[in-house]
Amino acid sequence: MNIILSLGIMSICSVLVSRILKKFKLPAVTGYLIAGLIIGPSFTEIVSHEHLEYLSFISDIALGIIAFHIGESFELSEMKKIGKNIMIITFFESFMAVIVVFTALRIFTGDTVFSLLVAAIAAATAPAATIMVINEYKSRGPLTNTLISVVAMDDLFCIILYSISVAVAQVLTSGNISVYNAIMTPVFEIFGAFITGVLIGIVMSWLMKKMKAEMMFVLLPMSFVLMAVGIALTYGFSPLLTCVALGATIANISNKSHRIFDTLESMSPHIYLLFFTISGMHLNIGVLKSLGLVGIIYVLARAAGKYTGAFLGSTITKQSKTIRNYLGVGLLPEAGVAIGLASVCAGEFPLYGDKVMNLIMAAVFVYELIGPLCAKKVLIKSGEAKEN
Repeated sequence: MNIILSLGIMSICSVLVSRILKKFKLPAVTGYLIAGLIIGPSFTEIVSHEHLEYLSFISDIALGIIAFHIGESFELSEMKKIGKNIMIITFFESFMAVIVVFTALRIFTGDTVFSLLVAAIAAATAPAATIMVINEYKSRGPLTNTLISVVAMDDLFCIILYSISVAVAQVLTSGNISVYNAIMTPVFEIFGAFITGVLIGIVMSWLMKKMKAEMMFVLLPMSFVLMAVGIALTYGFSPLLTCVALGATIANISNKSHRIFDTLESMSPHIYLLFFTISGMHLNIGVLKSLGLVGIIYVLARAAGKYTGAFLGSTITKQSKTIRNYLGVGLLPEAGVAIGLASVCAGEFPLYGDKVMNLIMAAVFVYELIGPLCAKKVLIKSGEAKEN
């Protein structure tokens, strides 16, 4: 089977499965994940491991588009109203996830390094699933806005917490680590991504202003997102943070920003479909059997940490009862960033790599199936979304 045929089969199967699950009131993203699981290497192997490797670039593009849209939430006029509160909430929901997961795994396994590495990855929240549910159910309101903003900031905190945890883990395993590298590596990644995104955004805004042709609104936004993702991957920056910075720059300096975001969004649904289907194809059911109680502890501890942290942060910042009670549930999905960090961990810590990767993949399987459903439920309960 060739790659193009694989894409066609993936698309059709995902549409059909999502429509079937729609009758059971499940979000489309859940259908895409299940379709990928069915046609992927874990089950029927209609699409092989080899083809899956060739299609990995689709995930990078999809995450870049999603991050670009998240950047829209960082319009300064809005950030002045919610910026400080969002930072506090995001810190608490990220930090509490790390603390609760580390404590639970350390008590159960007795392995400090393993617990530390897994806990750092636990801070990550998958923006793709949450944003897609929000778009699908046309959710609007204070809870939705807070959820989008927290998800947008979450990856920044996750990368910082992971970098710190890795530095500590390296000290514990080797007893010898350069303080300079431990500090400069996360600084390079974060600020490199930010500067790259801002510069590309300035150029994009200038070109969009100079070129009046209608076709430019169709062609240029996607072109610049692709460029941002490509540059980030080439120089070792975070593509997510780069595209968030790009989106934030456009939101703040372009007088045509809303049109740019709307045009790109209209071109994105099929890319999102393929992204989630590919994510489902990466999930290996066999992994679940090998993890047992450790996997269950991780899933429950991370959920408890996310919910508790979001509740504390919302209480401290005096958010409404709706936000306090429901925000943490909307932060459960875990996928792209977590998988990426687990892969990095596997390379840096060979002794723990396979165990960490298997645990995160098992958790992704669980969270990406129940996470979108939970997000949908709380958005509907809050009155900000309606059943289709």
